[in-house]
Amino acid sequence: MATSETHNHDHDHGDSGHHVDPLWLYLAVFGALLVMTAVTVGASYIDFGAASVAVAVLIATVKAFLVAFFFMHLRHDKPFHSLVLVSGLLFLSFLFLFTLSDHGTRNDVDDMHGKPIVNPAPTASK
Repeated sequence: MATSETHNHDHDHGDSGHHVDPLWLYLAVFGALLVMTAVTVGASYIDFGAASVAVAVLIATVKAFLVAFFFMHLRHDKPFHSLVLVSGLLFLSFLFLFTLSDHGTRNDVDDMHGKPIVNPAPTASK
């Protein structure tokens, strides 16, 4: 039986090998996530106008990338798994895009009558 001192590491373990990252790397990523959380809180107090949602989504995307890349070990994983993640994020971005485009057209003008489209006022029930 081979011990760890006599084990020959000249052969390939493949992609399924377990990778152990140093503790300082996890602590650095954790610190970066804490800083990004503080940036998120700070950004919530600043009025970016129409770009407020974009700024919040950008910060959240960076934080999600850090979690997926380091804590979910995507940097050591097969490229196909990264492709699946990127495909899912692309699909999610389309959902956000369609939602924001719908939200942006809520006060359009009714072309038939030339009046702004407004929601009817609720009637008071007795």
